[in-house]
Amino acid sequence: MALLDPVKNIVILMMENRSFDHMLGYLSVGPGGRADVDGLNGTQAWLDGHANLDHGSAVTPFHSTNPYTMPASFDPPHERPNVAANLGGLNDPPYPMNGFVGSIPDKVSTDPAVRMLTMSYFGNQEVPINDFFASNFLICDRWFSSLPAGTQPNRLMAMGGQSMIDLNCNVLPTQDLVYDWLTRQGVSWRVYHQGIPFFTMMPKWIPDILGSDKFRSFDDLEDDLMNNPPEDLPQVIFIEPTYGDAPHIGPSTDDHAPAGVADGQEFLMQAYNAVISNNRFWRGCVFVVDYDEHGGFFDHVSPPKQVTTAPVGASYPDFRSLGVRTPGYVISPFVKNGTVSRATLDHTSVLKLIGEKFGPDSSYSEPVDSREVESLSAVLSFDAPINVPPAPPSVLPYLALRTAPPTLTQPPQTTPLTQGFASAVDQLRAGGAGPDHPKFGDLITQMNAAAAGGAT
Repeated sequence: MALLDPVKNIVILMMENRSFDHMLGYLSVGPGGRADVDGLNGTQAWLDGHANLDHGSAVTPFHSTNPYTMPASFDPPHERPNVAANLGGLNDPPYPMNGFVGSIPDKVSTDPAVRMLTMSYFGNQEVPINDFFASNFLICDRWFSSLPAGTQPNRLMAMGGQSMIDLNCNVLPTQDLVYDWLTRQGVSWRVYHQGIPFFTMMPKWIPDILGSDKFRSFDDLEDDLMNNPPEDLPQVIFIEPTYGDAPHIGPSTDDHAPAGVADGQEFLMQAYNAVISNNRFWRGCVFVVDYDEHGGFFDHVSPPKQVTTAPVGASYPDFRSLGVRTPGYVISPFVKNGTVSRATLDHTSVLKLIGEKFGPDSSYSEPVDSREVESLSAVLSFDAPINVPPAPPSVLPYLALRTAPPTLTQPPQTTPLTQGFASAVDQLRAGGAGPDHPKFGDLITQMNAAAAGGAT
């Protein structure tokens, strides 16, 4: 597609489990709020109109001033049945969006002060990098997760355009991913991962994750971008945070509750600094930041209708709509600074962009092409490129208020995701990852020490 000729490299970073209103809804609040953003409204009448009931008590959206911690128990379930309860119905949309608090199982918490956190939202002081992106680049306030379901189905949609599952599971079924598609088209790609890559849970990728240059440490990203000409760099780059559900060293940076979001803000800043470190790379780059799904957090906009049927070989009831609205940022010279797109998008909108740029006949696949969402190319503008990217704000005082995390975290294997990541570590070990492995050696060493009683 000639329109996309200026785009040379596409960078994709997917975070975890936050809704649009929770992370960006503040932009429209108050006398100085942005009228162009469909976010929250601070008037009492609006708040009362969007209250959720919890055991008979009305809970309205409220401003949280703590981006650093959440109660250890606070991780609202967000599998397919839980999301249906969040939406307030199973029929076709529009949905009342009134089940976010009341549907939290008592086993998560019976404390009203904890349960109400699902109705919280941050402001610019709590999410300074979000605010920087929103002020200087483009946000999408009609970006929805692809399915009203959990992490794995949505990441499979984002990375393949279809999902063989509608519920999280331990070992991901083998299915075609965008990695396979890019390889078939002769398009270069690479994953830069801070912790264990997500698709370690799909065993076919273990050999590449362990030994291929297709999977490199996030620590290498800035040096690689800074010291190589754009034409020698991968045409499509995927960046992955440290997942809180996986065994990991140091903080998790994916924003998955019950972790706070400060570590994720630092990670986003680091990724942005890497992308702008080489101005030649920046001038041809589209950097996309999105979230896989809402994680149980409130959003007031009903997802639109989108029927998604199970692909051949899978079996689950049709989905009737997109999932809950999530934050979406397009950080690029090819957007108008400080703007909002109202295009209806989901995770497959990125695949549509990739298909238009690199695919035969500007197509990714029939299932992706047929989805009633726009391509991410719809938000791009080539008239007045932002050739000099702005520097992010200093966040040192903000980050200084964090509590140091444990050296090693091994989440209890109480959910399919935590079980899946634990199994993935076993697969890495079986594939040859030991204490001397260049990417996973430190983690394996500390896990060995913990198992022997020498670490906490």
